[in-house]
Order: sequence, then structure tokens, then C-alpha cells
Amino acid sequence: MRARAHLRTRSRVIAVGVTSTVVALLVTFLITGAIGSSRNTRGQFSENTATINLLARVLDSGANVTIAQFSDLLLAKNQRATISVAGHVTVVGDPLSGRSDLITLTVPIKGGTLTLASPVDNHLDPPLEIVLITLGVLLVVLGSVALANDAANRQTRRRVDEAVRAAERVSQGDFTARIGAGGPEVLVRLGAAFDAMASRLESIDHEQREFLADLAHEIATPIQALSGYSQGVIDGTIPPETAGEAIENQTARLSELLDELAELRSLDAPGESSVDEVDLHALVEALHQEFEPAASAAGVDLQCRSEHVILVTDQKLVTTVMSNFVTNALRYTPRGGRIVIGCDVVARQVILSVADNGIGIAPEHQQRIFDRFFRTAEARDRISGGTGLGLTIARRAAHSLGGHIELESELGHGSDFRLVLAQGVGPAK
Repeated sequence: MRARAHLRTRSRVIAVGVTSTVVALLVTFLITGAIGSSRNTRGQFSENTATINLLARVLDSGANVTIAQFSDLLLAKNQRATISVAGHVTVVGDPLSGRSDLITLTVPIKGGTLTLASPVDNHLDPPLEIVLITLGVLLVVLGSVALANDAANRQTRRRVDEAVRAAERVSQGDFTARIGAGGPEVLVRLGAAFDAMASRLESIDHEQREFLADLAHEIATPIQALSGYSQGVIDGTIPPETAGEAIENQTARLSELLDELAELRSLDAPGESSVDEVDLHALVEALHQEFEPAASAAGVDLQCRSEHVILVTDQKLVTTVMSNFVTNALRYTPRGGRIVIGCDVVARQVILSVADNGIGIAPEHQQRIFDRFFRTAEARDRISGGTGLGLTIARRAAHSLGGHIELESELGHGSDFRLVLAQGVGPAK
């Protein structure tokens, strides 16, 4: 509505401008014409004065010249000469019948008077015809401008209406709506920005739908198992001691899934990070101590090696990334395998790594494993395969830290996950 009101206001402004221009042109021509006419009248008076003085001198000279000899000249100049001598009147030149607007001059001559008359030239200069022709050309030009403006307004209104309809569709949840290119340059930029926004919303909507579908599937699996074991205990087909362990495992899985969903949401939500100097050597040692019992129980040799490095960063997020790396490595490293937690400084970059000699990851899966709920074919076991959110959480946390994750892996030979950070590195004191 505002856009349409703006277009109507612009049309009214143009109409007022056109009208003002026409009126100003007419007034200018009228004033100029009046000034030109006055100037012509003064010139005519001077010309008549010169003519009558010339005739008077000729007639008084006594030469054998008569006034009739000047008849052609007087006719050509639209003038009339009247000589009155001893009661005898002679008229030569234009008769000027019925004219009242005359310039009349009278001078004495021998024995009488000489009178010269001519009509006043009160025509506009420039003539009204020129004014009308110029005005007609101007009106044609202004009409063309008005038509072009009206066409532009119609196109602008059409584009604005399309933008409004597209915005209404997006507000109703239809993220496929687009404005497209076309129209004035400012609307082209608006269309490009709107379409980019709609594409982003469409992508987010698609991701959310996929996430909800995957989440429903992930929740359904342990719930179905819990329901089956519970029903088996009720029917007496499954011993309570057997069902109890399975129910405990599935309940723990649901609890883990809910915890990781909460952690993922906290990473997505904007908030202030707690940045401080972090002793990464101590952090690596703490991770080793935390996961050593689980590694021993799984028959995996857990080692750590670390340079003494101080990094200004968020310790909680770094711990989140590294804990997910270690958990993932323990999950996919067979008994008798080895896991090494490391910290190095390379070219002013801090590299925190977790390397294992486990089952490895195929090249076609090395990017997708960071997607929510993605598991390789080798990790489809719901009991040992985790929730499928660990690496997603790690990637989000790495992004919040201003760093990134690198991965080197070979199927059957293990994997090396690395968190790379490049800010505020300094030696330990």
C-alpha cells in the first residue's frame, strides 16, 4: 500500500510539474511578447519621425518634387501622408480605412502642414503562432514523458504487487515463492535479496523437516524396544533379568539422545562464550584420565602426547569437541587397538587431534558423517553406534570457536580427527 501511495504521489508531482511548466511558458511568452511589441512600437515611432522629417525637407526645398512621388514608399510601409496647404488637402499612401489605433505625427511646411499616420504595430513579438507551435511541441514532449512515467509506474506497481504476494506466501510457510528479476534497479536488488532469503528459508525448512523425521526415527527405535521388552515381561515370554538389562540400555540411549539434543540446541542458540587462557596440555591430560577406564574396559590402549600450549579460547567448547572425538574413536576401535590424544602447534595453528587405528571411514562417507544422525554401514548397530549427533555437535562447537575440523581416514586403517584453531597462541609459562 505504501508503494502504491508513493507511486500515486509521484504521478501527482509530475502532473503538477507539467502544469507549472506549461503555465510558466505561457506567462513567459506573453511577457516577452508584450515587451517585444512595445519595442516595435517605439521603433515604428522613430521610423515615422524620420520619414516625416525627410518628406518635409523635400517639400520645403523648392525642388520640382511632389508628394505623389512617395506614394509607393508610403504604401509599402503602410503609411498615409496628408498635406494641407491653403485649405487644399492632399492624401497620399495607404488610406488606413477604419483604423483608430494610429501613430500620427504633424510638422509644419511652407503654406501648411504635413501629417503622417500609420497603424500601431501591437502584435506580440514573438508572434502568438510561434508561441502556440512551441507550446504544442512542449506538450507532445511532456505527454511522452507522462506516458513513459505511467508505463514505469505500472511496471513498478506490478513488481511491487508480485513482491507483496511472494511475501504473503512466505509468511504462510510457502518458501518456494520468488520475486525474480525485472523492474527498476532498486526492485531488482530487492528481488535478489528476497529470493536469497526465501532460498535460505526453504533450505532451513527442508533441514528441519529432515531433522524431525530422523529424530522421530531415532526416538522410535528405543521406544519400540522398551515396549517389546515390557510386553515380553508382562506375557512371561522374556525373563525379567534379561529384559531389565535391555530396558536399562535403551533408557540410557534415550537419555543420551536427549542430552545431546539439548547440547546441540545450546550451540545453535546465540549466547556469550566464556573465553579465557586454557592450558591445552592439562586439558589433554584430563581427557586421558577421564576416558582411560572406558578404554581399559574395551581393551583399547589410550595414549596422550601434548606440547605445553596456552590458548585463549572457550575451554568448555574445546572439551566438547575433543570428548566427542574420543567417544567416537572408542566406539569404532576394536579390542587391541590404539587411540592417541594429541596437541601440537604447526605454523601458528593449534591442532588438537584424536587418532585411532580402528575400522576407518570410506572416502564417500567422510563428509556426511558430520550430518545429523548419519551412520556408515559399518556403524548401524543402535547399541554401539551412538546417537549420530556427536560429530554434528563437534562441528558446531568448532565453528563457534572460530576453527574447523579436519579428517584423515582410510577404511580398515583408522581415522585421525583434528580440531584446528588459529588464534591467540602462546607458549606455556
